[in-house]
Amino acid sequence: MNLGTPIISNKRKWLVIAVALSVIALSVIIFESPAIADLSEENRHEVPTLKAQWQKGEVIVLVRHLERCDKEDAPCLVGTEGITARSVADGQALGEDFYRLGLLNSDVYNSPLDRTAQTESIVFGDRGLDRDWLFKCKKTIFKDAMANKAPGRNLIMVTHSSCIDSFEESLGYSSETPEYGTTLFFSPGPNNKLEVHGFLEMEDWDHTLGF
Repeated sequence: MNLGTPIISNKRKWLVIAVALSVIALSVIIFESPAIADLSEENRHEVPTLKAQWQKGEVIVLVRHLERCDKEDAPCLVGTEGITARSVADGQALGEDFYRLGLLNSDVYNSPLDRTAQTESIVFGDRGLDRDWLFKCKKTIFKDAMANKAPGRNLIMVTHSSCIDSFEESLGYSSETPEYGTTLFFSPGPNNKLEVHGFLEMEDWDHTLGF
């Protein structure tokens, strides 16, 4: 009677399971969607290209709204569905950065919800137009953005983190939730695809873009 056979069989079974799990884990790492890079750090080399394409009106921009009041223990600017009063100064500074970059050849759209509408008013001086597709954005924001991008004019969209996630997914990216006021930059690339320049958090504009 051979008592060693079941032991050997069990060892082989666990070895096969361990190999299979390793293959699955490696596949997850290999096929995990990349995150959009930071323009102030690893994608700093993209800045000259971004500036040149901005001057041509070829850039598509997503801006997350300023600090949401109903998620923070801080006084609201106007109404609990809007932004915090303390985020106004940050929004004004971001507006100055956009004006230095140049807005003459730019169209601005915003979600009509209070937090995005207030953000647009503070950052862009209430020049933006309300668009429902900037909060009803699941699976459609990329198509809607491309449909509203006019030739020779930058497209700026003030929207929500969930909409930014949907836009990224359409391009095969998956990033962490952006900080309030974060801006993401894209441009048309070869084969009708968008080139991803990267993102900028509010405090990184000046030293990255040379303002």
